[in-house]
Amino acid sequence: MSELIKSIFREYDIRGIFPDELNEDSIAKIAKSIAQKCHQESVAEVVIARDGRLSGPSLLESLQESLNMHGINTINIGLATSPLLYFAAKKQASKSGIMITGSHNPKNYNGIKLVINDKPVSGTEIFQLSKTDISLEDSAGENRFLDIKDDYINEVKNSFNFKNLKVVVDCGNGAAGIIAPELLRAVGCEVIEIFCDVDGNFPNHHPDPGKEKNLVDLIEKVKEVSADVGVAFDGDGDRLGAVTSSGRLIYPDQMMMLFSKKILSSNEGKTIVFDVKCSDFLPQIIKENDGIPFMSPTGHFHIKNNIKKYNAVLGGEMSGHIFFNDDWYGFDDAHYSGFRLIKILIENESELSELLGEFPDGFTTPEINLDVDEDKKFQIVDEFKKSASFENASVSMLDGLRVEYEDGWGLLRASNTTPKLVLRFEGTSQKSLDDIIRKFNDEFQKVHPNLDKIIDQI
Repeated sequence: MSELIKSIFREYDIRGIFPDELNEDSIAKIAKSIAQKCHQESVAEVVIARDGRLSGPSLLESLQESLNMHGINTINIGLATSPLLYFAAKKQASKSGIMITGSHNPKNYNGIKLVINDKPVSGTEIFQLSKTDISLEDSAGENRFLDIKDDYINEVKNSFNFKNLKVVVDCGNGAAGIIAPELLRAVGCEVIEIFCDVDGNFPNHHPDPGKEKNLVDLIEKVKEVSADVGVAFDGDGDRLGAVTSSGRLIYPDQMMMLFSKKILSSNEGKTIVFDVKCSDFLPQIIKENDGIPFMSPTGHFHIKNNIKKYNAVLGGEMSGHIFFNDDWYGFDDAHYSGFRLIKILIENESELSELLGEFPDGFTTPEINLDVDEDKKFQIVDEFKKSASFENASVSMLDGLRVEYEDGWGLLRASNTTPKLVLRFEGTSQKSLDDIIRKFNDEFQKVHPNLDKIIDQI
């Protein structure tokens, strides 16, 4: 049996370009490895689904056939978001599911997100799925189809009924188009849709709400119709973006401040998990509201594992993954997070900008990306860790290199999902922000003078 391309196996999922790196044949081989893992963990049945990418139907079919061939029963929920897949898995005895998705990557990508026995498969477990020398007897598993969307909407709807709030929803032609508008209408919102028809060509903009350039249309529409708020989703519906009624982009760590204050009002002393890219103001807000802040490496499996470990009520990443574990299930769910954001606006009878005005506002960059070779990105970060020198600062290597000063911080890490370096900076003033960026840029150019200057990307 031919070998699989090793580079498609990432720390917390499988992802590659279709059909060169990932195709029906490779999905079938990976499914055989997953079947073996399921047998080892006494899992007889898994939920399967796909997002709206053009390669999704054939890859899902290959996944299903291979799993069934190797004795694993499948519950096929078809076109869905990753949160719908996780929700469906939670409702089954096996607590297991496989999502065919390219997430926020370009349209020619696809991949797999995997949960077995209610635990995300990640790290070394992911890399073990690359083995093709597996001896597994053929045995007939069965497939059945399931429509889970109504169950999901009804469970959310039963928790709250909104007043008439005007919301613009931008699904970026991703899979969230099948549920996000319907969900918000079901709880009483007036919904104005843009790009909510599922189209794997993504003809309007790239489905990544973490990039401001992808929210231009949402901002314009919010202003045009005088909406109360705008929300946006990535390709598989697990990343949330938001804008105020005036069209101001709200960073996910700012949303986390709002969510933290609300949740901690009835959960004093509970832990809230956030990733290394988040503002220093977030743990400050958590402490001020009698919570315990916990900084985690970036990655949905890191956040999920730490939520479980510390019984946290909330988790979140700068990328827009938000995990509610108070009245929800603890997985990253953008359409549910959008619901919770709007719920806060209704309960407070306030605009989003007014509520966010209660929190400190530093001088912060968005997430900055530098393009690098996929096979060199971790090496570059490791070299930077060893060689860079930062005086009068504390250095954390929890995930990449985060350098903390009295008046701000800077971060450099390797993306686990794309061939990029990820940077972010924050200062208590524009001067401190500029100084920290300059220090990083100078050190980076000493180590890697052949790469783009950090300062040129800002």
